[in-house]
Amino acid sequence: MKLKTVIFFVLLALLPVGYFSQNARVPKLLANSQNLYSKIKIFTSILETIQRSYVEQRDPDDLLEAAIKGVVSNLDPHTVYLPADDFKAWNQSFEGYTGIGISFEVLREQVTVMTVLDGSPADEAGIRRGDKIQKINGASAVGLSRDKASEMFHGPAGAPVELQVVRPRWKRPRNFRLIRKKIVLDSVPYAMMLANRIGYVKIDRFTSTTARELDHALSELEEKGMTNLVLDLRGNAGGYLNAAVAVADRFIPGGHKLLTTKGRLSSSFQEFYSTNEKTRRQYPLVVLIDHGSASAAEIVAGAIQDLDRGLIVGKTSFGKGLVQSQYRFHDGSALLITTARYYTPSGRLIQRNFYDRSKDEYYWEAYDDSLSKARKQEDKTTYRTYLGRRVYAKGGIKPDIWVENDDNILSEEVRRLYFSDKRFFYVFAEDYLKRFPHLRKSEDTFVKNYSISHAALKQFVRFVRNYDPSFSDAHLVNEKNTRDIKFLLKRDMAYMIWGNNARFRINLRRDRQLGEAVKHLHAAHKLLSLTVSMD
Repeated sequence: MKLKTVIFFVLLALLPVGYFSQNARVPKLLANSQNLYSKIKIFTSILETIQRSYVEQRDPDDLLEAAIKGVVSNLDPHTVYLPADDFKAWNQSFEGYTGIGISFEVLREQVTVMTVLDGSPADEAGIRRGDKIQKINGASAVGLSRDKASEMFHGPAGAPVELQVVRPRWKRPRNFRLIRKKIVLDSVPYAMMLANRIGYVKIDRFTSTTARELDHALSELEEKGMTNLVLDLRGNAGGYLNAAVAVADRFIPGGHKLLTTKGRLSSSFQEFYSTNEKTRRQYPLVVLIDHGSASAAEIVAGAIQDLDRGLIVGKTSFGKGLVQSQYRFHDGSALLITTARYYTPSGRLIQRNFYDRSKDEYYWEAYDDSLSKARKQEDKTTYRTYLGRRVYAKGGIKPDIWVENDDNILSEEVRRLYFSDKRFFYVFAEDYLKRFPHLRKSEDTFVKNYSISHAALKQFVRFVRNYDPSFSDAHLVNEKNTRDIKFLLKRDMAYMIWGNNARFRINLRRDRQLGEAVKHLHAAHKLLSLTVSMD
Protein backbone atom coordinates (compact mmCIF):
# COMPACT_ATOMS: atom_id res chain seq x y z
CA MET A 1 0.00 0.00 0.00
CA LYS A 2 1.30 3.45 -0.93
CA LEU A 3 1.86 6.11 1.72
CA LYS A 4 -0.19 8.60 -0.29
CA THR A 5 -3.26 6.38 0.21
CA VAL A 6 -2.83 6.71 3.95
CA ILE A 7 -2.33 10.46 3.64
CA PHE A 8 -5.74 10.71 1.99
CA PHE A 9 -7.35 9.32 5.13
CA VAL A 10 -5.29 11.58 7.37
CA LEU A 11 -6.44 14.54 5.30
CA LEU A 12 -10.01 13.36 5.64
CA ALA A 13 -9.75 13.31 9.41
CA LEU A 14 -7.95 16.66 9.72
CA LEU A 15 -9.66 18.83 7.12
CA PRO A 16 -11.87 21.55 8.57
CA VAL A 17 -15.60 21.67 7.99
CA GLY A 18 -15.26 24.28 5.23
CA TYR A 19 -13.54 21.74 3.00
CA PHE A 20 -16.89 20.29 2.04
CA SER A 21 -18.64 23.58 1.36
CA GLN A 22 -19.67 24.25 -2.20
CA ASN A 23 -17.06 26.94 -2.90
CA ALA A 24 -14.07 25.29 -1.24
CA ARG A 25 -10.94 24.73 -3.31
CA VAL A 26 -8.51 21.99 -2.30
CA PRO A 27 -5.25 23.66 -3.52
CA LYS A 28 -6.00 26.86 -1.66
CA LEU A 29 -6.85 24.98 1.51
CA LEU A 30 -3.68 22.91 1.43
CA ALA A 31 -1.49 25.92 0.70
CA ASN A 32 -2.78 27.75 3.77
CA SER A 33 -2.74 24.81 6.14
CA GLN A 34 0.75 24.56 7.60
CA ASN A 35 -0.65 22.75 10.62
CA LEU A 36 -2.08 20.06 8.36
CA TYR A 37 1.25 19.51 6.64
CA SER A 38 2.97 19.42 10.02
CA LYS A 39 0.69 16.65 11.23
CA ILE A 40 1.25 14.64 8.06
CA LYS A 41 5.00 15.04 8.42
CA ILE A 42 4.88 13.81 12.02
CA PHE A 43 2.71 10.88 10.98
CA THR A 44 5.18 9.90 8.24
CA SER A 45 8.09 10.17 10.66
CA ILE A 46 6.32 7.91 13.15
CA LEU A 47 5.81 5.22 10.51
CA GLU A 48 9.44 5.45 9.41
CA THR A 49 10.65 5.26 13.02
CA ILE A 50 8.54 2.17 13.71
CA GLN A 51 9.91 0.43 10.64
CA ARG A 52 13.48 1.37 11.51
CA SER A 53 13.61 1.04 15.30
CA TYR A 54 10.73 -1.06 16.70
CA VAL A 55 11.89 -4.15 18.63
CA GLU A 56 10.14 -6.50 16.19
CA GLN A 57 9.95 -6.19 12.43
CA ARG A 58 6.47 -5.19 11.31
CA ASP A 59 4.87 -5.45 7.89
CA PRO A 60 4.51 -1.87 6.59
CA ASP A 61 1.23 -2.75 4.84
CA ASP A 62 -0.24 -3.93 8.15
CA LEU A 63 0.87 -0.71 9.85
CA LEU A 64 -0.64 1.46 7.15
CA GLU A 65 -3.96 -0.40 7.15
CA ALA A 66 -4.10 -0.11 10.94
CA ALA A 67 -3.49 3.64 10.62
CA ILE A 68 -6.30 3.98 8.08
CA LYS A 69 -8.71 2.02 10.24
CA GLY A 70 -7.71 4.14 13.23
CA VAL A 71 -8.69 7.30 11.37
CA VAL A 72 -12.00 5.84 10.19
CA SER A 73 -12.88 4.45 13.64
CA ASN A 74 -13.19 8.03 14.93
CA LEU A 75 -16.18 8.68 12.66
CA ASP A 76 -19.34 6.53 12.91
CA PRO A 77 -19.90 2.73 13.02
CA HIS A 78 -21.00 2.62 9.38
CA THR A 79 -18.03 4.46 7.90
CA VAL A 80 -15.52 1.72 7.13
CA TYR A 81 -12.37 1.13 5.15
CA LEU A 82 -12.34 -2.25 3.40
CA PRO A 83 -9.04 -3.72 2.16
CA ALA A 84 -9.21 -5.20 -1.33
CA ASP A 85 -10.16 -8.76 -0.32
CA ASP A 86 -12.78 -7.57 2.17
CA PHE A 87 -14.31 -5.17 -0.33
CA LYS A 88 -14.44 -7.87 -2.99
CA ALA A 89 -16.30 -10.20 -0.61
CA TRP A 90 -18.67 -7.41 0.51
CA ASN A 91 -19.38 -6.33 -3.04
CA GLN A 92 -20.25 -9.83 -4.24
CA SER A 93 -23.55 -9.64 -2.36
CA PHE A 94 -24.63 -6.75 -4.56
CA GLU A 95 -22.83 -7.18 -7.86
CA GLY A 96 -22.28 -10.94 -7.95
CA TYR A 97 -19.18 -13.08 -8.25
CA THR A 98 -17.36 -15.07 -10.90
CA GLY A 99 -17.71 -18.81 -10.48
CA ILE A 100 -19.65 -21.92 -11.51
CA GLY A 101 -22.96 -21.37 -9.66
CA ILE A 102 -23.21 -24.04 -6.97
CA SER A 103 -23.58 -24.15 -3.21
CA PHE A 104 -22.03 -27.12 -1.45
CA GLU A 105 -21.23 -28.79 1.84
CA VAL A 106 -18.29 -30.97 2.81
CA LEU A 107 -19.88 -34.24 4.03
CA ARG A 108 -17.60 -37.06 5.18
CA GLU A 109 -14.71 -35.15 3.58
CA GLN A 110 -16.46 -35.09 0.20
CA VAL A 111 -17.46 -31.87 -1.59
CA THR A 112 -21.20 -32.43 -2.05
CA VAL A 113 -23.32 -30.23 -4.34
CA MET A 114 -26.39 -28.90 -2.50
CA THR A 115 -27.88 -26.47 -5.03
CA VAL A 116 -27.25 -25.54 -8.64
CA LEU A 117 -28.27 -22.08 -9.87
CA ASP A 118 -30.45 -22.04 -12.98
CA GLY A 119 -28.51 -20.96 -16.06
CA SER A 120 -25.15 -21.21 -14.30
CA PRO A 121 -22.10 -22.98 -15.81
CA ALA A 122 -22.76 -25.92 -13.47
CA ASP A 123 -26.39 -26.13 -14.59
CA GLU A 124 -25.48 -25.94 -18.27
CA ALA A 125 -22.83 -28.64 -17.84
CA GLY A 126 -25.25 -31.04 -16.14
CA ILE A 127 -24.05 -30.90 -12.54
CA ARG A 128 -26.87 -31.96 -10.20
CA ARG A 129 -27.79 -31.72 -6.53
CA GLY A 130 -26.14 -34.55 -4.60
CA ASP A 131 -23.14 -34.93 -6.91
CA LYS A 132 -19.81 -35.63 -5.19
CA ILE A 133 -16.84 -33.70 -6.59
CA GLN A 134 -13.72 -35.84 -6.37
CA LYS A 135 -11.26 -33.62 -8.22
CA ILE A 136 -10.97 -29.92 -9.08
CA ASN A 137 -8.55 -29.08 -11.89
CA GLY A 138 -6.90 -32.47 -11.48
CA ALA A 139 -6.26 -32.09 -7.74
CA SER A 140 -8.07 -34.25 -5.21
CA ALA A 141 -11.01 -32.50 -3.54
CA VAL A 142 -11.30 -35.10 -0.78
CA GLY A 143 -10.76 -33.52 2.61
CA LEU A 144 -10.80 -29.94 1.34
CA SER A 145 -12.16 -27.26 3.66
CA ARG A 146 -15.17 -25.27 2.49
CA ASP A 147 -13.04 -22.14 2.13
CA LYS A 148 -10.40 -23.88 0.02
CA ALA A 149 -12.96 -25.54 -2.26
CA SER A 150 -14.80 -22.25 -2.71
CA GLU A 151 -11.54 -20.54 -3.63
CA MET A 152 -10.90 -23.18 -6.32
CA PHE A 153 -14.38 -22.76 -7.84
CA HIS A 154 -14.02 -18.98 -8.09
CA GLY A 155 -11.76 -17.25 -10.59
CA PRO A 156 -11.69 -14.98 -13.63
CA ALA A 157 -14.59 -15.03 -16.08
CA GLY A 158 -13.92 -17.22 -19.10
CA ALA A 159 -11.42 -19.43 -17.28
CA PRO A 160 -12.16 -23.19 -17.28
CA VAL A 161 -12.71 -25.42 -14.26
CA GLU A 162 -12.20 -29.18 -14.64
CA LEU A 163 -14.32 -31.33 -12.29
CA GLN A 164 -14.38 -35.07 -11.70
CA VAL A 165 -17.81 -36.02 -10.40
CA VAL A 166 -19.36 -39.14 -8.84
CA ARG A 167 -23.11 -39.80 -8.96
CA PRO A 168 -24.87 -42.76 -7.28
CA ARG A 169 -26.09 -44.52 -10.45
CA TRP A 170 -22.85 -44.07 -12.39
CA LYS A 171 -20.41 -46.97 -12.62
CA ARG A 172 -17.40 -44.67 -12.74
CA PRO A 173 -16.59 -40.95 -12.24
CA ARG A 174 -17.23 -38.52 -15.09
CA ASN A 175 -15.29 -35.43 -16.08
CA PHE A 176 -16.84 -32.01 -16.68
CA ARG A 177 -15.32 -28.86 -18.10
CA LEU A 178 -17.05 -25.67 -16.95
CA ILE A 179 -16.33 -22.09 -18.00
CA ARG A 180 -16.60 -19.59 -15.15
CA LYS A 181 -18.90 -16.63 -15.62
CA LYS A 182 -20.46 -13.80 -13.64
CA ILE A 183 -23.04 -15.12 -11.18
CA VAL A 184 -25.62 -12.62 -9.90
CA LEU A 185 -27.57 -13.80 -6.87
CA ASP A 186 -31.28 -13.06 -6.61
CA SER A 187 -32.19 -10.40 -4.08
CA VAL A 188 -35.80 -11.66 -4.11
CA PRO A 189 -35.10 -15.34 -3.43
CA TYR A 190 -38.60 -16.41 -2.40
CA ALA A 191 -42.05 -15.56 -3.75
CA MET A 192 -44.96 -17.92 -3.14
CA MET A 193 -48.64 -18.22 -2.35
CA LEU A 194 -49.42 -19.07 1.26
CA ALA A 195 -53.19 -19.64 1.46
CA ASN A 196 -56.47 -17.82 0.97
CA ARG A 197 -55.10 -15.71 -1.88
CA ILE A 198 -52.24 -14.45 0.27
CA GLY A 199 -48.91 -13.83 -1.44
CA TYR A 200 -45.52 -13.82 0.25
CA VAL A 201 -42.34 -12.13 -1.02
CA LYS A 202 -38.94 -12.17 0.67
CA ILE A 203 -36.35 -9.46 -0.15
CA ASP A 204 -32.99 -10.23 1.44
CA ARG A 205 -31.01 -7.20 0.19
CA PHE A 206 -31.41 -4.20 -2.12
CA THR A 207 -29.40 -4.35 -5.35
CA SER A 208 -29.63 -2.82 -8.81
CA THR A 209 -31.96 -5.67 -9.88
CA THR A 210 -34.30 -5.77 -6.86
CA ALA A 211 -37.13 -3.66 -8.30
CA ARG A 212 -37.14 -5.70 -11.50
CA GLU A 213 -37.12 -8.97 -9.54
CA LEU A 214 -39.98 -7.69 -7.38
CA ASP A 215 -42.05 -6.74 -10.44
CA HIS A 216 -41.61 -10.26 -11.81
CA ALA A 217 -42.51 -11.87 -8.47
CA LEU A 218 -45.63 -9.74 -7.99
CA SER A 219 -46.82 -10.36 -11.54
CA GLU A 220 -46.53 -14.12 -11.07
CA LEU A 221 -48.36 -14.01 -7.74
CA GLU A 222 -51.10 -11.80 -9.18
CA GLU A 223 -51.60 -14.34 -11.96
CA LYS A 224 -52.09 -16.98 -9.25
CA GLY A 225 -54.84 -14.90 -7.65
CA MET A 226 -53.01 -12.92 -4.98
CA THR A 227 -55.19 -10.30 -3.29
CA ASN A 228 -53.11 -9.80 -0.09
CA LEU A 229 -49.35 -9.49 0.35
CA VAL A 230 -46.84 -10.12 3.12
CA LEU A 231 -43.50 -8.45 2.32
CA ASP A 232 -40.68 -9.94 4.39
CA LEU A 233 -37.72 -7.64 5.12
CA ARG A 234 -36.44 -9.53 8.16
CA GLY A 235 -32.69 -9.94 8.24
CA ASN A 236 -32.34 -7.56 5.29
CA ALA A 237 -29.27 -5.47 6.12
CA GLY A 238 -29.90 -2.98 3.32
CA GLY A 239 -28.15 -2.09 0.10
CA TYR A 240 -28.63 0.59 -2.51
CA LEU A 241 -30.75 3.59 -1.56
CA ASN A 242 -32.23 3.94 -5.06
CA ALA A 243 -33.34 0.32 -4.96
CA ALA A 244 -35.20 0.94 -1.69
CA VAL A 245 -36.93 3.99 -3.18
CA ALA A 246 -37.94 1.94 -6.23
CA VAL A 247 -39.43 -0.81 -4.04
CA ALA A 248 -41.41 1.67 -1.92
CA ASP A 249 -42.61 3.27 -5.15
CA ARG A 250 -44.19 -0.06 -6.17
CA PHE A 251 -46.74 0.24 -3.35
CA ILE A 252 -47.35 3.97 -2.89
CA PRO A 253 -49.35 6.10 -5.35
CA GLY A 254 -47.64 9.01 -7.09
CA GLY A 255 -46.88 12.37 -5.56
CA HIS A 256 -45.90 11.29 -2.04
CA LYS A 257 -42.50 12.05 -0.53
CA LEU A 258 -40.76 8.76 0.21
CA LEU A 259 -37.45 9.96 1.58
CA THR A 260 -35.26 12.99 2.26
CA THR A 261 -31.45 12.93 2.58
CA LYS A 262 -29.39 15.72 4.15
CA GLY A 263 -25.63 16.12 4.56
CA ARG A 264 -22.87 18.74 4.42
CA LEU A 265 -22.50 18.63 0.65
CA SER A 266 -25.23 20.48 -1.21
CA SER A 267 -25.55 17.47 -3.51
CA SER A 268 -26.47 15.30 -0.52
CA PHE A 269 -29.78 17.14 -0.06
CA GLN A 270 -32.32 15.16 -2.07
CA GLU A 271 -36.03 14.46 -1.93
CA PHE A 272 -37.48 11.31 -3.47
CA TYR A 273 -41.14 11.12 -4.53
CA SER A 274 -43.37 8.25 -5.57
CA THR A 275 -44.54 7.92 -9.15
CA ASN A 276 -47.45 6.14 -10.76
CA GLU A 277 -45.27 4.23 -13.21
CA LYS A 278 -45.45 0.76 -11.64
CA THR A 279 -47.55 1.27 -8.52
CA ARG A 280 -49.45 -1.72 -7.16
CA ARG A 281 -51.86 -0.30 -4.63
CA GLN A 282 -54.80 -2.63 -4.96
CA TYR A 283 -54.06 -5.13 -2.19
CA PRO A 284 -53.55 -4.97 1.59
CA LEU A 285 -49.92 -5.08 2.68
CA VAL A 286 -48.13 -6.22 5.84
CA VAL A 287 -44.36 -5.73 6.13
CA LEU A 288 -42.30 -8.00 8.39
CA ILE A 289 -39.20 -6.51 10.08
CA ASP A 290 -36.84 -7.51 12.86
CA HIS A 291 -33.63 -6.32 14.52
CA GLY A 292 -31.69 -7.31 11.40
CA SER A 293 -33.74 -5.06 9.10
CA ALA A 294 -31.49 -2.08 8.43
CA SER A 295 -30.82 0.89 6.19
CA ALA A 296 -32.59 0.38 2.84
CA ALA A 297 -35.02 -2.06 4.49
CA GLU A 298 -35.89 0.65 7.01
CA ILE A 299 -36.40 3.16 4.21
CA VAL A 300 -39.09 0.90 2.73
CA ALA A 301 -40.69 0.06 6.09
CA GLY A 302 -40.62 3.73 7.15
CA ALA A 303 -42.30 4.90 3.95
CA ILE A 304 -44.98 2.19 4.16
CA GLN A 305 -45.68 3.06 7.80
CA ASP A 306 -45.60 6.86 7.50
CA LEU A 307 -47.87 6.87 4.46
CA ASP A 308 -50.22 4.27 5.99
CA ARG A 309 -49.87 1.97 3.00
CA GLY A 310 -49.55 -1.09 5.23
CA LEU A 311 -48.92 -2.41 8.72
CA ILE A 312 -45.50 -3.22 10.15
CA VAL A 313 -45.25 -6.48 12.13
CA GLY A 314 -42.31 -8.02 14.02
CA LYS A 315 -39.62 -6.35 16.10
CA THR A 316 -37.95 -2.94 16.10
CA SER A 317 -35.58 -2.55 13.17
CA PHE A 318 -31.82 -2.00 13.49
CA GLY A 319 -31.89 1.81 13.56
CA LYS A 320 -29.53 2.91 10.78
CA GLY A 321 -30.45 6.32 9.44
CA LEU A 322 -27.17 7.12 7.68
CA VAL A 323 -26.30 7.05 3.98
CA GLN A 324 -22.88 5.91 2.76
CA SER A 325 -21.07 6.86 -0.43
CA GLN A 326 -18.51 4.51 -1.92
CA TYR A 327 -14.99 5.54 -2.91
CA ARG A 328 -12.85 2.89 -4.62
CA PHE A 329 -9.06 2.96 -4.83
CA HIS A 330 -6.58 1.66 -7.37
CA ASP A 331 -5.50 -1.27 -5.18
CA GLY A 332 -9.05 -2.65 -4.98
CA SER A 333 -9.76 -1.29 -1.51
CA ALA A 334 -12.66 1.06 -0.80
CA LEU A 335 -14.00 3.59 1.68
CA LEU A 336 -17.67 3.51 2.61
CA ILE A 337 -18.17 6.95 4.16
CA THR A 338 -21.31 8.46 5.67
CA THR A 339 -22.26 11.50 3.60
CA ALA A 340 -25.87 12.07 4.66
CA ARG A 341 -28.67 11.25 7.06
CA TYR A 342 -32.03 10.16 5.74
CA TYR A 343 -35.49 11.05 6.99
CA THR A 344 -38.76 9.16 6.53
CA PRO A 345 -41.81 10.89 4.99
CA SER A 346 -43.00 12.12 8.41
CA GLY A 347 -39.55 13.61 9.12
CA ARG A 348 -38.19 10.87 11.36
CA LEU A 349 -34.45 10.28 11.76
CA ILE A 350 -34.26 6.69 13.02
CA GLN A 351 -30.49 6.50 13.65
CA ARG A 352 -29.58 5.02 17.02
CA ASN A 353 -27.10 6.79 19.27
CA PHE A 354 -23.50 5.62 18.83
CA TYR A 355 -21.50 8.43 20.43
CA ASP A 356 -21.02 7.05 23.95
CA ARG A 357 -20.43 3.36 23.22
CA SER A 358 -18.05 1.06 21.41
CA LYS A 359 -18.79 -0.29 17.96
CA ASP A 360 -19.39 -3.76 19.42
CA GLU A 361 -21.83 -2.35 21.98
CA TYR A 362 -23.61 -0.41 19.26
CA TYR A 363 -24.24 -3.54 17.19
CA TRP A 364 -25.08 -5.71 20.19
CA GLU A 365 -27.69 -3.26 21.44
CA ALA A 366 -29.64 -3.51 18.17
CA TYR A 367 -30.52 -7.12 19.02
CA ASP A 368 -31.43 -6.58 22.67
CA ASP A 369 -35.22 -6.69 23.00
CA SER A 370 -35.24 -5.03 26.42
CA LEU A 371 -33.32 -2.04 25.06
CA SER A 372 -35.60 -1.80 22.02
CA LYS A 373 -38.66 -1.62 24.26
CA ALA A 374 -36.94 0.84 26.61
CA ARG A 375 -36.14 3.16 23.69
CA LYS A 376 -39.81 3.14 22.74
CA GLN A 377 -40.81 4.17 26.28
CA GLU A 378 -38.14 6.91 26.42
CA ASP A 379 -38.99 8.37 23.01
CA LYS A 380 -41.36 11.23 23.68
CA THR A 381 -41.00 12.94 20.29
CA THR A 382 -43.98 11.94 18.20
CA TYR A 383 -44.53 12.19 14.48
CA ARG A 384 -47.74 11.73 12.55
CA THR A 385 -48.45 9.38 9.69
CA TYR A 386 -50.56 10.30 6.65
CA LEU A 387 -53.73 9.37 8.56
CA GLY A 388 -52.56 10.94 11.82
CA ARG A 389 -51.31 7.85 13.64
CA ARG A 390 -48.48 8.44 16.13
CA VAL A 391 -45.04 7.07 15.30
CA TYR A 392 -41.65 7.50 16.95
CA ALA A 393 -38.14 8.08 15.70
CA LYS A 394 -35.69 6.97 18.36
CA GLY A 395 -33.66 3.92 17.39
CA GLY A 396 -35.35 2.30 14.42
CA ILE A 397 -38.77 1.58 12.97
CA LYS A 398 -41.12 0.39 15.71
CA PRO A 399 -43.62 -2.19 14.43
CA ASP A 400 -47.32 -1.48 14.64
CA ILE A 401 -47.68 -5.00 16.07
CA TRP A 402 -44.77 -6.35 18.16
CA VAL A 403 -44.34 -10.12 17.75
CA GLU A 404 -41.65 -12.39 19.18
CA ASN A 405 -40.30 -15.36 17.22
CA ASP A 406 -39.12 -17.53 20.11
CA ASP A 407 -39.51 -20.82 18.24
CA ASN A 408 -36.45 -19.96 16.17
CA ILE A 409 -34.18 -19.58 19.21
CA LEU A 410 -32.17 -22.79 19.55
CA SER A 411 -30.57 -23.99 22.76
CA GLU A 412 -26.80 -23.85 23.09
CA GLU A 413 -26.61 -27.66 22.76
CA VAL A 414 -28.61 -27.78 19.52
CA ARG A 415 -26.71 -24.82 18.08
CA ARG A 416 -23.40 -26.52 18.81
CA LEU A 417 -24.71 -29.72 17.25
CA TYR A 418 -26.11 -28.05 14.14
CA PHE A 419 -23.04 -25.93 13.38
CA SER A 420 -20.51 -28.64 14.13
CA ASP A 421 -17.83 -29.15 11.48
CA LYS A 422 -18.99 -32.77 11.29
CA ARG A 423 -22.28 -31.59 9.69
CA PHE A 424 -24.30 -34.18 11.63
CA PHE A 425 -27.70 -33.17 10.25
CA TYR A 426 -26.70 -33.26 6.59
CA VAL A 427 -24.79 -36.54 6.87
CA PHE A 428 -27.64 -38.26 8.70
CA ALA A 429 -30.21 -36.84 6.27
CA GLU A 430 -28.22 -38.12 3.31
CA ASP A 431 -28.08 -41.65 4.76
CA TYR A 432 -31.72 -41.60 5.83
CA LEU A 433 -32.95 -40.59 2.39
CA LYS A 434 -31.04 -43.47 0.82
CA ARG A 435 -32.93 -45.88 3.09
CA PHE A 436 -36.31 -44.24 2.50
CA PRO A 437 -36.34 -43.08 -1.15
CA HIS A 438 -40.15 -42.76 -1.17
CA LEU A 439 -39.76 -39.48 0.74
CA ARG A 440 -38.54 -37.91 -2.51
CA LYS A 441 -41.83 -38.38 -4.36
CA SER A 442 -43.67 -35.14 -3.59
CA GLU A 443 -42.30 -31.87 -2.23
CA ASP A 444 -45.77 -30.65 -1.32
CA THR A 445 -46.66 -33.81 0.60
CA PHE A 446 -43.32 -33.81 2.39
CA VAL A 447 -43.55 -30.16 3.44
CA LYS A 448 -47.18 -30.32 4.60
CA ASN A 449 -47.51 -33.82 6.03
CA TYR A 450 -44.22 -35.53 6.81
CA SER A 451 -42.87 -35.52 10.34
CA ILE A 452 -39.70 -37.05 11.77
CA SER A 453 -40.63 -40.16 13.77
CA HIS A 454 -39.45 -40.86 17.29
CA ALA A 455 -37.55 -43.86 15.93
CA ALA A 456 -35.69 -41.63 13.45
CA LEU A 457 -34.86 -39.22 16.27
CA LYS A 458 -33.40 -42.06 18.36
CA GLN A 459 -31.31 -43.15 15.37
CA PHE A 460 -30.03 -39.60 14.96
CA VAL A 461 -29.07 -39.25 18.63
CA ARG A 462 -27.29 -42.61 18.50
CA PHE A 463 -25.51 -41.52 15.31
CA VAL A 464 -24.32 -38.30 16.97
CA ARG A 465 -23.14 -40.09 20.12
CA ASN A 466 -21.10 -42.55 18.05
CA TYR A 467 -19.22 -39.66 16.43
CA ASP A 468 -19.01 -37.35 19.43
CA PRO A 469 -19.73 -38.68 22.95
CA SER A 470 -19.65 -35.12 24.35
CA PHE A 471 -23.29 -34.78 23.26
CA SER A 472 -25.32 -36.45 26.02
CA ASP A 473 -28.82 -37.87 25.65
CA ALA A 474 -29.99 -35.68 28.52
CA HIS A 475 -28.98 -32.55 26.60
CA LEU A 476 -30.50 -33.62 23.29
CA VAL A 477 -33.84 -35.21 24.20
CA ASN A 478 -35.58 -32.66 26.39
CA GLU A 479 -38.90 -31.46 24.98
CA LYS A 480 -37.72 -28.29 23.22
CA ASN A 481 -34.49 -29.78 21.87
CA THR A 482 -36.40 -32.80 20.55
CA ARG A 483 -38.82 -30.51 18.74
CA ASP A 484 -35.99 -28.41 17.30
CA ILE A 485 -33.92 -31.41 16.17
CA LYS A 486 -36.91 -32.91 14.36
CA PHE A 487 -37.56 -29.59 12.66
CA LEU A 488 -33.93 -29.19 11.56
CA LEU A 489 -33.74 -32.76 10.26
CA LYS A 490 -36.89 -32.34 8.19
CA ARG A 491 -35.69 -28.98 6.89
CA ASP A 492 -32.30 -30.35 5.84
CA MET A 493 -33.87 -33.38 4.18
CA ALA A 494 -36.07 -31.07 2.14
CA TYR A 495 -33.03 -29.01 1.22
CA MET A 496 -31.11 -32.07 0.04
CA ILE A 497 -34.01 -33.27 -2.13
CA TRP A 498 -35.53 -30.07 -3.54
CA GLY A 499 -33.22 -27.21 -2.58
CA ASN A 500 -33.65 -23.81 -0.96
CA ASN A 501 -37.32 -23.26 -1.74
CA ALA A 502 -38.45 -26.42 0.07
CA ARG A 503 -36.24 -25.65 3.06
CA PHE A 504 -37.70 -22.15 3.24
CA ARG A 505 -41.29 -23.46 3.05
CA ILE A 506 -40.60 -25.59 6.11
CA ASN A 507 -39.12 -22.58 7.91
CA LEU A 508 -42.31 -20.64 7.29
CA ARG A 509 -44.50 -23.36 8.81
CA ARG A 510 -43.26 -22.55 12.31
CA ASP A 511 -42.86 -18.81 11.80
CA ARG A 512 -44.90 -17.08 14.50
CA GLN A 513 -44.29 -13.60 13.10
CA LEU A 514 -45.56 -14.64 9.69
CA GLY A 515 -48.67 -16.15 11.29
CA GLU A 516 -49.40 -12.84 13.01
CA ALA A 517 -48.77 -10.94 9.79
CA VAL A 518 -51.41 -13.03 8.04
CA LYS A 519 -53.87 -12.43 10.90
CA HIS A 520 -53.44 -8.66 10.56
CA LEU A 521 -54.07 -8.48 6.82
CA HIS A 522 -57.71 -7.64 7.61
CA ALA A 523 -56.56 -4.57 9.57
CA ALA A 524 -54.23 -3.70 6.69
CA HIS A 525 -57.24 -3.81 4.37
CA LYS A 526 -59.06 -1.26 6.55
CA LEU A 527 -55.98 0.98 6.54
CA LEU A 528 -55.73 0.75 2.77
CA SER A 529 -59.37 1.72 2.30
CA LEU A 530 -58.82 4.85 4.41
CA THR A 531 -55.75 5.96 2.45
CA VAL A 532 -57.51 5.36 -0.86
CA SER A 533 -60.43 7.52 0.24
CA MET A 534 -58.03 10.37 1.16
CA ASP A 535 -56.02 10.33 -2.09
